[in-house]
Amino acid sequence: MHSFGELLVEYTNRAGISDAELARSIGVQRQTIFRWKEGTVARPRYREDVQHIAEKLRLSPAERDTFLLASGFPPEDPGAVLALSSADTEREAVPAPTAGEAAGVPDAAELPEPLAPPGAPTGVLRRRERLFSQPGTLLGVATLVMLLVAMGGAFLLPRLWPGMAEATPTPVPIELGLPPLTPASGTPSTPATPIVAAEGEKLLLVAPFIGYTSEELRFNVAGRIQEALAAEIVESRLPDVRVAVLPAPVTAQEQARDLLAKTKASAIIWGEYDAGRVRANVTVPSEAETNWINPVDSPGKLAVVINDQVPAAARILALFTLGRLYRQEADLTTALHTFEKALALKPADQTTGAALHFYIGTLLPKVEGIRAGVLSEAIGHFNQGLALEPTWENLLYNRGTAYLGRALLSTAEQADLDAAIADLSAVIARQPQRVDPLLNRGIAYYQRRGPDDLPAAIADFSAAATLAPDDHRPFYHRGLARIRAGEAGAWAADMLQADQLRPNNAAVLNGLCWGYGLWGEAETGLPYCDRAVAIDATGSSLDSRAVAYAQVGKYEMAAADLEGYLSWVKAIYPELYTKYRGPQVEEWIAALKGNDNPFTPAVLAGLR
Repeated sequence: MHSFGELLVEYTNRAGISDAELARSIGVQRQTIFRWKEGTVARPRYREDVQHIAEKLRLSPAERDTFLLASGFPPEDPGAVLALSSADTEREAVPAPTAGEAAGVPDAAELPEPLAPPGAPTGVLRRRERLFSQPGTLLGVATLVMLLVAMGGAFLLPRLWPGMAEATPTPVPIELGLPPLTPASGTPSTPATPIVAAEGEKLLLVAPFIGYTSEELRFNVAGRIQEALAAEIVESRLPDVRVAVLPAPVTAQEQARDLLAKTKASAIIWGEYDAGRVRANVTVPSEAETNWINPVDSPGKLAVVINDQVPAAARILALFTLGRLYRQEADLTTALHTFEKALALKPADQTTGAALHFYIGTLLPKVEGIRAGVLSEAIGHFNQGLALEPTWENLLYNRGTAYLGRALLSTAEQADLDAAIADLSAVIARQPQRVDPLLNRGIAYYQRRGPDDLPAAIADFSAAATLAPDDHRPFYHRGLARIRAGEAGAWAADMLQADQLRPNNAAVLNGLCWGYGLWGEAETGLPYCDRAVAIDATGSSLDSRAVAYAQVGKYEMAAADLEGYLSWVKAIYPELYTKYRGPQVEEWIAALKGNDNPFTPAVLAGLR
């Protein structure tokens, strides 16, 4: 009888489903699927996981039962068990899951790096800047693509690119034109706070809802919400999450925030209802309050709304809240799964749906990796979000950024660059004071190379420099554009200004190396080249130093650097080898090994 892992490999190959897609669909980590296939973990701990996999892979009843048996679980058709010999039914002990698997999260080594704060000189942000940094046409595209790889928290309005500033959409309250609810008498006092979150625990509190109806229509809304949240916690295997009901109502956001501080809770759900609507509010630390309103057509339907619609809405809202908390804690994989689970529940509120599409679109590249297919999936979510909330600039901005990223990962980039410029231009028209859209549109212009694109790129970088004179990025990008424009003195002034604002930055140092090398000042540029290569361990800075080495007669060292650069391209972006001038670099290496300098004045002018 085949093992569970062997069957899983066979069935997934037949269905054409990737490990990442299968993991997301059943709510486990991609590494878990890999371990099952490799046999390092013999089989799932839960029968439901096997059943969900069988459904996802569209197995026949016989295949499903075989799959269950291989997993150590009884088949759905009990008669199938009788057909097996006792030897067939023996099972080895299931290895104990790792702590990460048991909690439903990846091991620490599998977690993505957390987002670096703006201005961080090392880690994810530095690599992101390096990526968009590569100067010139020889490595210009390569480094731009690398930026995608390191974008960490980008998108959300994270910083997929060096110029991104993160911003989170705040769902807009849904007003139904109903009069505000006013208590008949008195306002409840702040409830006592005997409930406190344990260390590392996510505590969700539900306050009793205030009812403004007759005694015959009083409902335990908090109890319904608690039951729904508890069921979601168990079903989703959310780690370290607990839900509890407060002893007294909450009537204002200030009161809720006071309780959050005292209980160390992650969120408080509170609200009120009458015969015309149910209104719930979710207050979380350091974020705007979120709320939803369930309309009630008639007093007789209030029970249906509270017993059916409110629990469903509570589960969606709880998942939405938990997803944001996981994201803030840099548990990006769990955050993505949580948002996807909430979206699968089909929220009726279009604002909540748009926000979920937004978060999923921004997290996908960070969890699944920066690839053209992943960016296409993210763009699809941004499209759906914009269909629900057409005025959200953050959705528009991130879609434009995703188009730009996909262009850099493609050999046919024109259409995506056009789309990126259109989206970013719309954002700039609405918010001309934002620096990041200007930077990203400038990069798109620089990459597109239309007749008027280079002056447009320089204009965007100049506007960004005016808005943010202490930010090195506008000066760095304008320096690259001025190298291409042939502005001999201006490019160096910009790069040196960037170096002053951000000392020891690999991207800026490489820009100085590249610029001096292309303008025939290799001796001046070599110290910057050496510092850039020392900081950047990827190999993407080696081409700039090779140009400088060749001009001072160090042909052997120049050839070695170019070979290192090509090794990096082949390892990271083999499908873009031609786009990154791979064949031309091979010719340069051959010339250098023949003791000939291929970087003639004409070649240097072309690289500029």
